[in-house]
Amino acid sequence: MKIVLLGKGAAGKDYLRKRFIERGARYGVSYTSRQPREGEVNGKDYLFISREEFEQRIANNEFVEYQEFNGWYYGMTKDVFEDCDAMILNVEGLALLSPELRAKCFVIYLDIDKETRLQRLSERNDNQDSIERRIQADDNQFIGFTDYDLKITNPDF
Repeated sequence: MKIVLLGKGAAGKDYLRKRFIERGARYGVSYTSRQPREGEVNGKDYLFISREEFEQRIANNEFVEYQEFNGWYYGMTKDVFEDCDAMILNVEGLALLSPELRAKCFVIYLDIDKETRLQRLSERNDNQDSIERRIQADDNQFIGFTDYDLKITNPDF
């Protein structure tokens, strides 16, 4: 079984991911074509590759899911999916998994209140994305979302 962490920005996905890793889970690191944010480590937070390399991997049918978001590609390769115990996906990424792969997943939806998320986002000082755009995009993405196995609403987990 694979654990999928899913939630809006600043819901606590990275925090929970780190807790699983501390307990011995193998984390599935996704690929992205965007530049690293301050403090992000290649191979730990994401596998950072060029847009051209990402597109070559798409052409080679290497991904179980991928998407373009805000001008950057994000995706998980088949080998990473098979080798991991836990991963972070978004709503579109989860929906792109084949029914056979989705059946292998236990999805934990972190549905944390907007005020907590706004505070966390403002503390990040992310120059690559505006808080307002992120909140609006997240709200749109999660309209009617029900494809989860467990929903956590308490921000103190």
